[in-house]
Amino acid sequence: MANYDRQLLALDATQLEKFVREWALQKKVDYYKVERFSGPGDRGRDVVGFVTASLHEGEWDNFQCKQYATTLPTAGVFHEIGKVLYYASQGEFTAPRVFNFVAPRGINRNLAKVFYRPTAFKAALVAGWTEHCETTIVDGQKIALTGQVLKTIEGYDFSRIAKISIDDILDDNAAKPVLYKWFGADPGPAPAGENPGAVKAEELPYLAQLVDAYSERGGAVIADHNEAANHPTFGSHLARQRERFYDADAFKRFYRDNTDAAVIEAFESDIFHGVADTCDGDHKDALARSDAVMAQAAAVQPSGILAPHSRVKAKQGICHHFANETTPRLRWRRP
Repeated sequence: MANYDRQLLALDATQLEKFVREWALQKKVDYYKVERFSGPGDRGRDVVGFVTASLHEGEWDNFQCKQYATTLPTAGVFHEIGKVLYYASQGEFTAPRVFNFVAPRGINRNLAKVFYRPTAFKAALVAGWTEHCETTIVDGQKIALTGQVLKTIEGYDFSRIAKISIDDILDDNAAKPVLYKWFGADPGPAPAGENPGAVKAEELPYLAQLVDAYSERGGAVIADHNEAANHPTFGSHLARQRERFYDADAFKRFYRDNTDAAVIEAFESDIFHGVADTCDGDHKDALARSDAVMAQAAAVQPSGILAPHSRVKAKQGICHHFANETTPRLRWRRP
């Protein structure tokens, strides 16, 4: 993937929050729901990933977004941690499972000295409470480090506090579709597909079309895909088609996950219109039509961001996906 440091650094504070929210939304495995809090009353929460339907009564992760012109200052970090833990001590929400500081320009040297030492980090916050937190959390009030506030801070595991750098974002696969949406980022090549061996139920429509074509070419009925797979003439042909089908499946899933649905739709449209006239042409039989479409698909040059990643097997396999649809866009046997 290309380097998108400059684009991320160029985002303003609000844009960074929106980017992080969309990034967190991609972490479907991690979060039940993602919300962005902004402006007065955010209680130190910029973007929140709720782990369960219990929302703020259960586990949640905080993404505190800090788009500064310089590295993240110690005072700002202590203030934000103090604010969130103060409101947690007052019962407004549970203390966050993870407290992430999204800091594109990193943290300053003084903060770095304690950031990776949880016990020292906590001690530094306690020692700096009067300076950084006491009068800055609630306007016009002094928040003393006593009672439930002190108990909450002393009970919090400061190893849960983390920083997220530009490299962390760029290295996360979940960020790829967001980088594409915001900056047109190239998601890179899709992984190759793997034939699972055993035929799956979802393959049966396109396989039935191929079996029918083999029966026509051979002049004798081939009962099903199992018989075709063991046929001395057609077995290797069928194996290649299944390899193509699964390569296209992996191709589609990768780009659907790492760009957006419109990218795959455009790719499929290019392939279909590139082979449709060949499919409609005159051929001696259904297998000749299928083979001609495969040859034409290999030569199609799709447009857009997937152009450099459109390998032959994926383009050919997409044609079998067309043949596999409930109402097939491609049929090998003419009525």
